[in-house]
Amino acid sequence: MKINCFSVTFWFNILSNSNELLSSLQDALKDEYSKFELFNKADNLLLPIIRSINSDKKTNIVVSQINLQYNMDDVSLNNANEFKEKVMTLYNLLIQNNIKVLHTSLFINAELVKEDAIKSIAKNTISKTLQDESLVDMSLKLGKCYEELFYKIVTIFNKKQIKLPKIVDEEGRTVPIPLISWNGALVENELVDVSYEINDKYSYDFTKNYNTTEFYLNKMLFVLFDDLESDINNIIDNGKF
Repeated sequence: MKINCFSVTFWFNILSNSNELLSSLQDALKDEYSKFELFNKADNLLLPIIRSINSDKKTNIVVSQINLQYNMDDVSLNNANEFKEKVMTLYNLLIQNNIKVLHTSLFINAELVKEDAIKSIAKNTISKTLQDESLVDMSLKLGKCYEELFYKIVTIFNKKQIKLPKIVDEEGRTVPIPLISWNGALVENELVDVSYEINDKYSYDFTKNYNTTEFYLNKMLFVLFDDLESDINNIIDNGKF
């Protein structure tokens, strides 16, 4: 299984101390980020007000007025401990700035090479009456409550690694991808793309005055990495979730 990215999103009430948060981020993450961009607040609460990108480490942090997201790209399971540490660092940084974390989402995207990705997904996950040799695309989204605490959400779909020929028109311009026929394209790999999320929105929805605590954040991190291979393979191979 190839891991593409790890991500965490912390949700909170509308920020009133963005400048103080910016200063804390700069101090705490100075070894990873040399510069943070500061944007004006907009009516859309989800637009970035703070952002920084580390192209070398392939990480980024984005803060809006109501959430903070940290992303690690081009990763492997060897980066799991680094990700866990950064999640806890950011959580504690928010708490130290008197920002209550209402709920938190942890996310992983991965892919598996499968000789026949569609059949791999269809075999154990859909009714036999729907299985058809002419199927060319398939996606599946599953969500469930875990221990009456968290939501676990898995999205699976097939995709292909395609190598398309480079085509130049009569005027020497490279023809853009949407205008190139797949006729003659080389399918290098068939893949099953998997997105896995665990969040404590269930607890936030059904527990009065709930906030993400360090205990539940650690528990979600444990479940996330414990399930990463076992649960995903069990869905595809056995149709169990």
